[in-house]
Amino acid sequence: MAAPIPAVVPQPQPARLRVFISYASEDCALANAIASGLSNALGEFAEINYDKWFMQAGEEFREQLAKKLAESDFLIIVYTGTNKHSHGFTGWEVGFFEGVMRASPDERKRIIPMYLDAPPESVTGYEGIGLNIPRDLLQLSVEEFAARKDIRGDEPMCKLIGDLQDQVEEIKQKLGYPKNRIKPEPEEVFQKIRLEIFRFLKTTVDAVQKPQKQITIKCAGTAFTKNETDLPKDAKLVPVGSGTMGIFGLPDEETTWGSFLKSISGRQKVAWRDAITSVVISSLQGPGINVDNSQIILSGDESRSYRLILTTATKYFDNSREFNLYFVEALKREEYGDRNTTLLLKGLELVCRYRFLFLERDSKFSADNVLITRAERLPEIASELLRELNLMGKDSLNAGLDDPTVWANFVDWSAIHEMARKYEPAEQTIRELIDKILQIGNNSTELSSLREQLSNAVRQLAAATEPQNKLLIKAMSQKLQSLVEVDKPPAT
Repeated sequence: MAAPIPAVVPQPQPARLRVFISYASEDCALANAIASGLSNALGEFAEINYDKWFMQAGEEFREQLAKKLAESDFLIIVYTGTNKHSHGFTGWEVGFFEGVMRASPDERKRIIPMYLDAPPESVTGYEGIGLNIPRDLLQLSVEEFAARKDIRGDEPMCKLIGDLQDQVEEIKQKLGYPKNRIKPEPEEVFQKIRLEIFRFLKTTVDAVQKPQKQITIKCAGTAFTKNETDLPKDAKLVPVGSGTMGIFGLPDEETTWGSFLKSISGRQKVAWRDAITSVVISSLQGPGINVDNSQIILSGDESRSYRLILTTATKYFDNSREFNLYFVEALKREEYGDRNTTLLLKGLELVCRYRFLFLERDSKFSADNVLITRAERLPEIASELLRELNLMGKDSLNAGLDDPTVWANFVDWSAIHEMARKYEPAEQTIRELIDKILQIGNNSTELSSLREQLSNAVRQLAAATEPQNKLLIKAMSQKLQSLVEVDKPPAT
């Protein structure tokens, strides 16, 4: 523990008006402007105690401050309020100077807060001087603001400067100097100080825009390791900003992971749970491992798609953890040229991708490959399959291919109805099986049973949709060929 500061007894000093400028580090620019302005305004018979000007290296700093405070006539507290937690030391200076005031017969000693919006709590009982500049004036350039001549002599800052100048004159006259009004005028002094304040405020934040939606996930001090397959049910989900929980059709309120899973509904609920879990748990794999920031989800109404980005994962010594998860909306790219051609190409890509996923033997998601997958690898395959289904949904949405009338340009309505009738329930069954696989973890007996069910579901999906998929590919390829033939230049 540091030794207490001994009581400082003011020693006789040459006649001066002494002003002590107290400030926090983030307010240094304003303190310097005020100190420089007062020094120029009051001249050599005033002493401005601004720590940048009097602190000596190698000497105990609190003793130096106490000595200057004991000698001062005025204590000016400069406060911007940009950091409300950094004024402990200026609070000590206020308390020390209040002790000096009580012990001094000089009633002129005063504490004067100077602040932007409101004075610090330590000096709320003292009449202060507001230095704020209206927000609309901050739209001006420095040159435009400097050209303004709107300072009045009756403003509090001008009156203070004039009062200090009068006290300096009294000191000079007692020393035998002739009466001579100090120049410059208070309005001119304040004009320069206010210009420096303006320069400072121009560097402060005007507005912060966060287009991303964010959730902070807080896990209590439990053993949460890379072997987990789900988040702790009591983990807290704290939305940051507004509209984040609206992605899931929920209000922007703090909730637990368990309550979140019970509250969400709809086709996307499994995808939401798996994507969030995958991103968070991937950060537990240890240093040097890339976090899974590839997850894509759709909103509850499937009108928007979002990429999940984990920006920070913090671990505390009590094993508690905190994850900052951003939901970045995937914007649609600008399209050019003939819209029908664009839809045709994107649609052809989508139906081919569907074929590669489920209808070709070499696909890792084909029924036969799923069936021979080792049970312990089934959750990994299931997670990848879910991601592919979500990506197909996102791409279909972004391309405008979620509208059945688009497909009617390539095949007749009966084929579209047949495709929807067979695909939608089959996809729902696959999603439900994926949900079960991801929930049970490493139970090999149950996984073996679910592996067979998933294989059968994929086989049934392939058998039911293969004819329509083939029909679409042929029809769209022919349509593409006809477009090329139409655009073909005439033979020479």
